[in-house]
Amino acid sequence: MLQKLLPRNVAIAFVALSAFGATACVHQDAPGVGLVKFDSSAVFGIAPQDKPDVPDFSLPLGTDFNLPALPTVRPDLNKIDEGPCPAAKLTAFPKTSATVRVQGQPTEGLYKWKRDLVEAKGANKVTSLPFVLEGRAIRRITKDSDHQFSFEMVAPDSFVPGDTIITGFRVNTNPKLEVDRSVAARTIGVVNVPGADVRVADPTDAPGIFITSIDVQNDKGTRVSSFHPVQPMLIAPLEGGILRSGQEFRSIGIDELSGAAILNDGVVGRTSRIDACGEIVEGYAVSLHQILTSDIQSTLGDDPTGTVLNAGDRQETREVGYTFATQYGALPISETLSLGDFEADATAALGKWELGALTPSPLPDSVK
Repeated sequence: MLQKLLPRNVAIAFVALSAFGATACVHQDAPGVGLVKFDSSAVFGIAPQDKPDVPDFSLPLGTDFNLPALPTVRPDLNKIDEGPCPAAKLTAFPKTSATVRVQGQPTEGLYKWKRDLVEAKGANKVTSLPFVLEGRAIRRITKDSDHQFSFEMVAPDSFVPGDTIITGFRVNTNPKLEVDRSVAARTIGVVNVPGADVRVADPTDAPGIFITSIDVQNDKGTRVSSFHPVQPMLIAPLEGGILRSGQEFRSIGIDELSGAAILNDGVVGRTSRIDACGEIVEGYAVSLHQILTSDIQSTLGDDPTGTVLNAGDRQETREVGYTFATQYGALPISETLSLGDFEADATAALGKWELGALTPSPLPDSVK
């Protein structure tokens, strides 16, 4: 879950959006570091459970200076009202179709989500977490300009009970393109060169859906990992303000403190529908293949300049997926996560989370 670009263990594979560079301890009284103290099992309606035996893919803290303070909240939030979760009728259709342009902004509130599938492989066994309804908060929606806004999503970490993932998103719908033309297919000598669409936006005002930050806190309110890219990390292009199915893209995020990096090779899929406990909601799917700097290690053998993938127990396979309801302000409505090859690797993990209700309950003061 990326969301999910990057929880301490796997939720942020990205990020989710996880060893990078040097790390240092963060102390409770360190300047510039705020602590969030609340019982996330009470906030998100999940019962404590054993931690699955999965590898640690955390994004470590670099140093403890200049980190933005996390909000201080109170441990008085009631458990989310789970209610029933019926299946949608086979004849059900979404009330509003996904749009190629992002419309408006997401609605602030506490949303019901479904944890459909979470499995972790390790120690010669597979740990499966049961289906459960949990809460995710959409908060701090800020309009930055006439075509740019930002918001945060707060979610429980399925792999580490009690941990909470706070992901910052930025949406830029700038429709202006500096270059927008098509290059016809041609033959150069005996080589056939396919045609291509060339679209170039102002790099200082590039359109797209971005991740701006990922913070993970434990049940004691201590920040256990942090990823704040120097430049927002692109996870869905909006060339000319339009989300284009089939578009392939590459992006990178480099943490401003630790130097940790995430390389994304992505593709925008077609519209996808999810069953939000009886209500069909449509959005555009985005798939990301990710490489984190922790996936690669230097070799000092015969070829000191070479690099090899960590052999260990896990192959370099990390797939993350999001679905964004563009008609509702790019509201995230699903996340998928795959770490490693579940058949071949000794350690691997799978996860799938979906929206459980399109209408949120009011956002409690404790998570605003």
